[in-house]
Amino acid sequence: MFELEKSSLFYEQMASEHPALVQNIEIVNENRTQLDVTYHEPKKFILEINNLLRSILFLVEYSVKNSPDWLSSSIKSFREDSRHDYEILKYLRNVSAHQKLILPDESLVSGLYRIKSQGNYLLKLGFGDHNNPGSYSRDFTLNNTENIFHDLLVFPSLAFMDLEHCALGECLGVTRKWFFKVKFRTKKELFDETVDVHKLTSVFSGKLLDCICEAYAQENRITYSGSWEPESLEEHNYINTLLEIDIYPSLFSKWWEGKCAPLNYAVRATIDTARRHELEDAYSAELEHPFRRKSNTFPASSIAQ
Repeated sequence: MFELEKSSLFYEQMASEHPALVQNIEIVNENRTQLDVTYHEPKKFILEINNLLRSILFLVEYSVKNSPDWLSSSIKSFREDSRHDYEILKYLRNVSAHQKLILPDESLVSGLYRIKSQGNYLLKLGFGDHNNPGSYSRDFTLNNTENIFHDLLVFPSLAFMDLEHCALGECLGVTRKWFFKVKFRTKKELFDETVDVHKLTSVFSGKLLDCICEAYAQENRITYSGSWEPESLEEHNYINTLLEIDIYPSLFSKWWEGKCAPLNYAVRATIDTARRHELEDAYSAELEHPFRRKSNTFPASSIAQ
């Protein structure tokens, strides 16, 4: 079930001493990965953001209580240094656990993008507010980005670009951002702001995992060279933006006369899963599982006897 301890000697050693800790690190990371994969599928994204909130706060509480001094002290220090974000996450977790699912609002931007790199796009011309949640009907906001892609881009397609897509590296797209309005008070501070829930949970969880691993390395006088903290993303990127090329890569290979592949993280993850299935199927067929071989079946005459 758990694979992290098999990934390196560092986690193998940690797992031998603190197996539950390594398992919880893997759970947080898996929840965070699924948040990226489901980013453009609102119903699944809502479930994953609630799962990630629970796993983050559980790991913080687990690391502070009934844990070795090196872990407890390092997480207490990390929690204090990240007090503002921690209080918001704790509030969101409490809402999710005791009141209702966290249902984030969203902003939508659509238009013509220039692909500057695999993970960075420039919005050349479009419409929508990327910095604040919009007012959309719930039926609309719960639709997958791919489902609303064509409806949103009918006008941009006619107004912004030619049908043959002659401009290399340019195509239409949709960017989504997920926001949640928090308003509450603690003993020390009043919180009244709108947060980007994807960025907040992804960055905080990465820093939390790094804190744990660095503390373990220091305690055992070994080297920790990895990093769980996500890369810093541009405003329009391969997670929050779905481009035409992600949906129609074969058409763009024809138009641009070169090999084109999807750039979006979720699309690539889906393709990788399908390819693994195909490879496993082909490998199984080549080996021909012994229980499927005709030579291993019981002849009817022997059964009758």
